[in-house]
Amino acid sequence: MKHQLLISFHARRLLCLSMWLFLYYPLSVDAQTNDDNIALANVEETYEFQYDSRQKQVVIKQTLYKDFICNGFRSEIRFSESYNSQEEIKNVAITVNGKRAKAVIPSYDYLNVDEYFYSDMKICHFNLPFALQGSHSEVTIEKEIKDPRYLTTVYLNEDYPGQQKKISVIVPRWMDVEIHTFHFEGHNVQSEKSYNKELDADVHTYTAKGLPAMKSMSRSPGPTWIYPHILVRSKAANYKGEKTVYFGTTQDLYQWCHTLTGQLKPDTALLGAKAREITAGITDPFAQMKAIFYWVEENVRYIAFEDGIAGFKPDEAHEVMRKKYGDCKGMANLTKELLLHAGLDARLCWIGTNHIMYDHSIPSLSADNHMICAVKYNNKWWFLDATEKYMQPGIYAERIAGRQVMIENGDNCLLENVPAVTAEQNIRRFKESLTIDGNNMRGKINYQYNGESKSDLLYNVNLTKKDRLQTALESYITNSDQHYKISNVVTSPLDQRDGNLEVNFDLTYQDAVSSFGKEMYIDIDFNKEYNNAVIDTVKRTSDVRLSTKSNYITETELTIPNGYKVSMLPEDLHIKSPNFTFDITYKATGNKLSYHKQLKITNTYLSKADFGEWNKAITALSKKYLEQITLTQL
Repeated sequence: MKHQLLISFHARRLLCLSMWLFLYYPLSVDAQTNDDNIALANVEETYEFQYDSRQKQVVIKQTLYKDFICNGFRSEIRFSESYNSQEEIKNVAITVNGKRAKAVIPSYDYLNVDEYFYSDMKICHFNLPFALQGSHSEVTIEKEIKDPRYLTTVYLNEDYPGQQKKISVIVPRWMDVEIHTFHFEGHNVQSEKSYNKELDADVHTYTAKGLPAMKSMSRSPGPTWIYPHILVRSKAANYKGEKTVYFGTTQDLYQWCHTLTGQLKPDTALLGAKAREITAGITDPFAQMKAIFYWVEENVRYIAFEDGIAGFKPDEAHEVMRKKYGDCKGMANLTKELLLHAGLDARLCWIGTNHIMYDHSIPSLSADNHMICAVKYNNKWWFLDATEKYMQPGIYAERIAGRQVMIENGDNCLLENVPAVTAEQNIRRFKESLTIDGNNMRGKINYQYNGESKSDLLYNVNLTKKDRLQTALESYITNSDQHYKISNVVTSPLDQRDGNLEVNFDLTYQDAVSSFGKEMYIDIDFNKEYNNAVIDTVKRTSDVRLSTKSNYITETELTIPNGYKVSMLPEDLHIKSPNFTFDITYKATGNKLSYHKQLKITNTYLSKADFGEWNKAITALSKKYLEQITLTQL
């Protein structure tokens, strides 16, 4: 398992996809394949709060204008603009070199991603042509946002490099709006506030020049962490004495979310019967909680199915149970209802994963992109995320660990934090007792997995059919390397969630020993985690977010063959930083040689300023992996 920078432990999850797609990505143009060919000469984005007398509500008129320029060869790009049940596209105008593009006809479809994701989000899309170098293609879209709550994050960057972009937010004096700005430092962004007497409105203008394109990069933090943007928060309206409260306080945000869940009508008979079935013969409340949590984990498939109120309203618990699939909200709701019917104090929770930088101190729909369940037991909150397969209560995934959570509490909410975790939760320990047999090493091996390292292994091996579990496990352990052969594999149950997971096996590590004359050269470490995992500081434009606080421990004891002695041991390696620790030691005592390695990630966020330190450490670690132990014949 020669891990690179870090294999994402739960890359399979789509993280309540439509909710965070809507809130955190501008879903406009598809990313280009050539960084220089197409650029944006000018972008103007205007949001004007208006009062719709016919509907008797505040709406937002959005106008989006984009002027694309072709810098090189003839091309065509795919343009798309997203909208949902709370938005309506009123008009689309397309011009090519100043003339109306009659042949370009927009299509309107629901957003679908393979079989794993459905959303009530829609996209307007079409192909935008560029006839020759220097040609311009312009798109103007007029939209109406029906509820001011849904205007949240607006980015300065676009999917293409931009010469200039201007965002204008027009706020009448009868509207109470707060605009939060993020990451303007280090960018050519100007802010201005003016007064429009005719509209009796304040105009907030943000102008950016020379911003690079937003790029999707592996292991990147969410865009709110790295790109300059504004967060528009509608607090309240008072139009001619008609008052409407939006998100002035966290309590307002909670009340809105609570109102949606209050519309649910659970089938108490069905849910009660299932809760009794799951907990039959179990009298201890904590054991009942685990049984229900594990049942939902095992029997309900996570699919990002988002429908209704732009993906913010949970599906009915009994419907999730019937269909055996659901999104994070539906799975949390089912978990809660089953626990309630077992007599436990279970609550729904709204949480923002570490994909986003906000918490509920800024009450906004952007504060949350996930939903879980909480249980109050013995005066302690236990947070249950059923989308995390093979997790046990008290073990938390990095994406929610330490994050603020809004817990339902009747007409009010409670704000708590999911407990933070350390690397000690995720220890993956390899104990090896080895001997030399010709050019091979043989031995007895014990692997122990905890926390997220355990859930990752169990998830991956259980993707296969039951009759192929052993093959899947062997492939996982050996990383499909034919030189690392294992046999007589004995494991703790491969559906076990509680406690540690152990794997014992016999090993033949082929060609781990090279002999020349009277000397043997030994490659004692097969796994070599993070080998050559340097970050390309030229191509890498964003910070790095590792998926988990890893803790790899290898304890190897090699029996020195009779007639040989250790003539050369590599020097020990000790590297310690605020973000990680790399520690390798070698020791020879009598006829035993001990190799101990611990690679610990203590901070999963690596800023670009940390890359130099990381690369220096990785270079030293990779060099150490190349150094072999030398035995000499007596």
